[in-house]
Amino acid sequence: MRTCPASFRPTAPASTDFGACESAGRSPAAVDVHDRVGDVTIPSAPASPTTSSALSTDATARPTSAAATALRNLREVGGPSLQTGRRRTIYRADTEVVEPTAYPGSLIAVLDLRRDDEVERVPHPLAATAGYQRMPLFDPSSAIESADAAVQLDEQYIDWLERHRATIKIVFRTLAQIDGDALVCCSAGKDRTGVVSALLARLWGADLDQIGADYAATRENFAERFAAELAASNDPERTRIAQNVVPEIMINVIEHIEGRYGSVEGYLTSIGLTDDEIRALKH
Repeated sequence: MRTCPASFRPTAPASTDFGACESAGRSPAAVDVHDRVGDVTIPSAPASPTTSSALSTDATARPTSAAATALRNLREVGGPSLQTGRRRTIYRADTEVVEPTAYPGSLIAVLDLRRDDEVERVPHPLAATAGYQRMPLFDPSSAIESADAAVQLDEQYIDWLERHRATIKIVFRTLAQIDGDALVCCSAGKDRTGVVSALLARLWGADLDQIGADYAATRENFAERFAAELAASNDPERTRIAQNVVPEIMINVIEHIEGRYGSVEGYLTSIGLTDDEIRALKH
């Protein structure tokens, strides 16, 4: 994996217009994503994908001297072999306090799927670059309110794909517009990033075993973190469910999508992506 040079030059990829939030007297950053689902304005498709040189960081983007030099859950979507020979590489990652040099040097865009409170707690190391975009999807724990009401992760992911179609459309439309290497990230790089990554990988021809293995890689990458979280948890059952990162979870999600829509392409069409956008995502 390439490392980031000392500086990169940014360009902004497609933007998201949350004008409806502003008209209500609230800034987009202050509105919970659940308020956005019904009133977002989806960006229109461009005539051709946007191209750019690599991102550039300035001093304000750099974390403190205590920052780590590597991300625990950074990898290529679908595994290292799936994207070989493609025109660009899409990466997936968690978000930690790291040096900007922890990221691939070829990135021209970063899609941050985290909520406002998550971003406030841990600002993204590349947030000062013009290629950085916030695209908050959904609360990754809202459906697991207690051990008694806990749901399995595959059920939760399937629910997301049906209830949050508008925001998922924004993410995939933006990815279709980016003609270069990009990063999709959330807090752990497991749930929101995992769902987006699985759909992309299947669209590119990954088999179910590949998709399951890519999803489950987080379990090994976060072994120490998961152990610490479980030891400190006030609700161990809920924590165990949230940490159940096994291949079958994401395989079940893809099988559900294909059973209902025929294919991932069919799902993307159903949420409003055009043939040209899906073609751009495939290539």
